[in-house]
Amino acid sequence: MTKPIIPPHDPVDTAALDAQVRERREAEERERQAARVAAQASNSFETAVVLRAAAASQARRAQDQGVDAFRQQQEVERRQREGQQRMEEEAAAAAEQAANLASPWLNEAPELGVSALAPHRVRPDHFKAFAPHQTAAIHATQAEQVEAKRAAAQCAAAEQAAYEAQAAAAAAEVERRAAAAEDARRRQAGELAAVQQRQAAQARQREAQLAALLNSQQPTPAYFAQWGTSHR
Repeated sequence: MTKPIIPPHDPVDTAALDAQVRERREAEERERQAARVAAQASNSFETAVVLRAAAASQARRAQDQGVDAFRQQQEVERRQREGQQRMEEEAAAAAEQAANLASPWLNEAPELGVSALAPHRVRPDHFKAFAPHQTAAIHATQAEQVEAKRAAAQCAAAEQAAYEAQAAAAAAEVERRAAAAEDARRRQAGELAAVQQRQAAQARQREAQLAALLNSQQPTPAYFAQWGTSHR
């Protein structure tokens, strides 16, 4: 508020001035009080916001700590399970290996290969190898098969050679016949050309004779004497 201006010629009204001063001071006091109330409200709101943010941050930290603890517990349990499983697998593998090493079937115990029917018989479920005479028979059969295959290959080669020779002879005969036909065609063409030339010469000779005959004939006096007669 501004200070009132009093004209110099008017008498001073002290009571009015005091009232104005009091009103101005009261208004300023009200404004200051309102400003303090607003500042307190703003501070209270900011404090509440800060407190809420701090509480939320603390809650998040507590939640993160709980999640981390849960994950660590899960990791510990997983490692324990994997360790237990690995120990069980190693124990099972060791037991299986020991059983295999002690197994008479895998160790090929001789007593398991003895036939109940006769000692010279071979058990199909315990077959180890052929007998010497069986091996010799197999080798002989293989040699016979090799020889038969070689003979078949030689026979096939001979048949192929004979076929190729026959095909070559047939091709040569075809070429010979084609050459003979070409020679005959050429001879016929030569004979035809000679006949045509002879015919052309004869035609020229006949034309020359006819032309000579026609050009040499002259009318006789009897021809001219016929003019003016009755039979004309």
